[in-house]
Amino acid sequence: MPRKPRIEVTERDSQTSLDVLMSDPRYAARLQNPFNEPSAPIELKDPSRECRWFNAALATDHIWRNKRKGWDQVRPGDVKDLEQIGGYNKSPDGFITRGERGHEVLMSMPKVVRAAIQIEKTKQNLRNVGNPNATKAEVVNAASAKLGDEAASYLDQHIGAVGAVTDTYERVERVEPE
Repeated sequence: MPRKPRIEVTERDSQTSLDVLMSDPRYAARLQNPFNEPSAPIELKDPSRECRWFNAALATDHIWRNKRKGWDQVRPGDVKDLEQIGGYNKSPDGFITRGERGHEVLMSMPKVVRAAIQIEKTKQNLRNVGNPNATKAEVVNAASAKLGDEAASYLDQHIGAVGAVTDTYERVERVEPE
C-alpha cells in the first residue's frame, strides 16, 4: 500500500489572492503577530504610566513581589475609559481585578522606568548570547544557591554550554514513488 504524501499541494489557480485576504484588517493584524494576540493596551488618565495584568494565582506572593519591583495597583478612577477593559471587578481595597476569583490584578508603572528595565534586560540577554558559558554559569550558580553544591556540580558536568551549536547527521531512508 503506498504511503500518503506528507506535503499537500494546492494549485495556484485555486488559491485566494493575498491582496484579497489582506483587505480584511483582522487578517493583517493577525499576520503582524501570528503566534499570539497581544493584550489590548489600557489607557490611563496619567499618560506617563503603562499597565499590564498580573495573575495572583501563579504564586501566593506574586502581587507582593511585583509591588516590590515598582508596579502599583490600578483603581477604576485611574483608567481613562473603563469600557476598554471589558468585564472587571473591584477588590475589597478598590483595585481593578478580573477573572472568576479576581486573581488577575491590573498594575501600572511609569513608562520611562519600564523602558529602562527592558533596555537592561536586552543588554544582559545580548551579553549572554555572545557568551553561551555565561548562561550555563548562571544556571549552575542558581542551582548552588537553591539546591546545594552537589546539584550544581551535577549540572556543571552534565549540561553543555547553553546555546552551543552542534552538527548531527541522520540517515533517512529514501523511498522511491511507485
